[in-house]
Amino acid sequence: MKKLILTLVFVFAVFYKGKAQNYPYQNSNLPVEERIADLLNRMSLEEKVRQMDMYKGEFFKDGEDFDRAKTNEKIGDLGVGAIHDIYPRSAKMINDLQKHVIKNNRWGIPALIMCEMLHGYLDEGSTAFPMNIGLGATWDTALMEKVGRVIGAEARAHGVHFGLGPVLGIGREPRWGRVAETFGEDTYLAGELGLAMLKGIQGDTLASDRAIISEPKHFAVHSYPQAGGNSSPVIVGERTAREDFLPTFEKVYKQGGALGAMCAYSELDGIPCAANHWLLTDVLRNEWGFKGIVVSDLGAIKYIQTTHYVADSPKESIRQAVSSGVDMQFYDFSNEFWQDTLIELVNEEKLSMADIDRAAGGVLRLKFVLGLFENPYTEKGLIEKRFHSKEHQEIALEAGRKSISLLKNKNNLLPLNKDLKSIAVIGPNADASRLGGYSVKNKVATTVLQGIKEVAGKNTNVLYEEGVPLIVKGQIIPSKYLYTPDGKQHGLKGEYFNNREVEGSPALTRIDEKLEFDWPWNPGEGVNDDDFSIRWTGYIQSDTSFDGWIGLSSDDGIRMWIDDQLVIDNWRKGATNIVTTPKYIEAGKKYKIRIEMWEGGWGARAHFRWNLEKINLQPAVDIAKNADVAVVVLGESRELVEENRDVATLDLHGMQQELIEAIQATGTPVVCVLLNGRPLSVNWINENVPAILEAWFPGEAGGRAVADVLFGDYNPGGRLPISFPKSVGQLPIYYNQKPSAIHRYVSESENPLYTFGYGLSYTKFEYSNLKVSSDKIHVDGSVKVSVDVKNTGEYDGDEVVQLYINDVYSSVTTPRKTLKGFERVFFKKGETKTIEFELTSDELAIWNRDMKRVVEPGEFIVMVGGNSNDVIKAKFSVLE
Repeated sequence: MKKLILTLVFVFAVFYKGKAQNYPYQNSNLPVEERIADLLNRMSLEEKVRQMDMYKGEFFKDGEDFDRAKTNEKIGDLGVGAIHDIYPRSAKMINDLQKHVIKNNRWGIPALIMCEMLHGYLDEGSTAFPMNIGLGATWDTALMEKVGRVIGAEARAHGVHFGLGPVLGIGREPRWGRVAETFGEDTYLAGELGLAMLKGIQGDTLASDRAIISEPKHFAVHSYPQAGGNSSPVIVGERTAREDFLPTFEKVYKQGGALGAMCAYSELDGIPCAANHWLLTDVLRNEWGFKGIVVSDLGAIKYIQTTHYVADSPKESIRQAVSSGVDMQFYDFSNEFWQDTLIELVNEEKLSMADIDRAAGGVLRLKFVLGLFENPYTEKGLIEKRFHSKEHQEIALEAGRKSISLLKNKNNLLPLNKDLKSIAVIGPNADASRLGGYSVKNKVATTVLQGIKEVAGKNTNVLYEEGVPLIVKGQIIPSKYLYTPDGKQHGLKGEYFNNREVEGSPALTRIDEKLEFDWPWNPGEGVNDDDFSIRWTGYIQSDTSFDGWIGLSSDDGIRMWIDDQLVIDNWRKGATNIVTTPKYIEAGKKYKIRIEMWEGGWGARAHFRWNLEKINLQPAVDIAKNADVAVVVLGESRELVEENRDVATLDLHGMQQELIEAIQATGTPVVCVLLNGRPLSVNWINENVPAILEAWFPGEAGGRAVADVLFGDYNPGGRLPISFPKSVGQLPIYYNQKPSAIHRYVSESENPLYTFGYGLSYTKFEYSNLKVSSDKIHVDGSVKVSVDVKNTGEYDGDEVVQLYINDVYSSVTTPRKTLKGFERVFFKKGETKTIEFELTSDELAIWNRDMKRVVEPGEFIVMVGGNSNDVIKAKFSVLE
């Protein structure tokens, strides 16, 4: 009877799937490449281009439930390549979707489900880790693999198969808003941490219910844009690309087996990355053997025409992208337009079937290696069992603690005594959840204020004042002060256009009571999700007089006229948190208003504000005067550092500098805690405040992690993954610039504020007995390096042992020091350990004048220490 039941279950499963297992591609015992070839040979062109497309999750569900009718209308019987932004909340929802997709295409091909997972699986309730720049500060590969395993396990439990990340760009431009997504400025550090994270995400086998495919991004050299402007040109040559930017990607593809690549929307040396055959085919596929899929970053294919102007039509943009090596679009065009255009290009012989088979075959390969043809469903109850478990929360706390760097500790002010009578906790980031960009949806992190209250002694009185807002935004202008052009209604007349130029007939006209909009997609019925513009007209009339400003906050371009005079013109500029114009408002007087904005892509914002209420520092000063110590928490938020949040200064934003100066002036000892995503030029703080902690955006348990460090329950061991400039005028100032790099300024230092690899501890470490295993090796040889490290202080703690090399004379210019090894090690007080490294041709090779990667004969200097400056040295020679 049992055998009969099993047989019936099997027959039902085969029937439900829509196909009996009688084709080679359905045979899991065959090699994947044979299965791909067999299935491709059976598919029509229409079915193949369907596999090359990404669909929005909203097309397949109603609320959190699978919607059969919407799905049928959108995909019919051709199946679907990939679905993004669906974030299943239940096994039933995603399993119902997969069953429908499989049953309703003739080959039973399942859907590939994609997600964001930069520092945690993005959906609500997931475990949120520190922002990537903070993960870079951990210098801990074992931790990074654990973080990756959590992300992979939580995502796959939800039926997700493919995650966008990690970012492997090298963060050498701190003005750039996405520098927070990088692991720092160094190629070796980012490569090792990225590889460890990827190994965790992809697990031991991609068919596991704890693993997903990782898609490193942004390929390539996206992270060094001119002037820090997102998507601005990257002007570096092939050698610099190969030496500094491509190795992180090569490492994860060749050593980690990564099967995803996100193609950048920027240009590299004059060629858009999405149309760069050398990058996507010659290097990625032919040199590195990549067998996965290249997905365009959102808008990258469209930008070939609209931003880079190297194609004269969307059709030509698509042709260039796919023939260069792009396999799947990312919302660039409607699904129908994308697929129809690909078919046209093939029929016109402007794209080859080889291009289509490469792309569609790549998508199928992922589905085969994930085991989706055998098991496309997620197990019921797995989400509840695994999601945000206690174990995962502990890893988030560990990562938060390890990401914190102690930058200054004059007179050993830290750690604080838990028996203090009172602590003043002050600042715009003191009681704020700061998780960083692409963070877990609706996640609220433990704040520093909460952490201090948890860790401080029972008799300690914890006082709190914000002091100043992070961004002085003023207040939204209420509807009662706004009037339509005819003066008959409160609000402004809004005209919405389906273009960026505010031209033609509006797609939508309505009265907007006030301008306080944050749109994830389109702003109203009939209006595009992207590439739209708006004109608001009317009057403003206040019942009180005030001398202040009127301002606008937008996501893309915006401008404003008052009484027909253009007073704000940010039409070509990207995101603006708030841009203002001084204005005296006379009570009872009407002022004519006209505001225009355009939106390019991925969410839009429009706020109309004034500063009727002024900032008052006095309450914060008062609590500081009455406290034993003041902890001032400053820095940034997602509004200041994220995609399209680029800056022209690295100084503290808004009135934060005035706040900490006022608190320092009280005479109360001050500890400054920085929560931020980019290095900041905190020169005054460094000179005047006795203790400074750099905590970045420290994840969901960040407040507790900071408090543990403040009170000595955890000894800080984080090291800076990026240099801190004293001013933007020093840029670029990464630690391993070429010997000819000159920083001789009339009125600025040549040195950064804090160098790469820097970080203090509550204890001290002493380095000695540096040895190399041989003073001479051949070009194909290797050398072992050992060093003794002793904890000479009074606390247990972590030290990050860092190894740098200098290729003294070479055929092309090389830096005077470059990181080639590191290890984060825990030491008991008084303990000595011998740390060993091995230098092989991978670490010693350079790209020579013939653009060949070789180890050249000559002298090498080895430097080992706790940061990039304080090192002890040894040397060896490489012989022919």
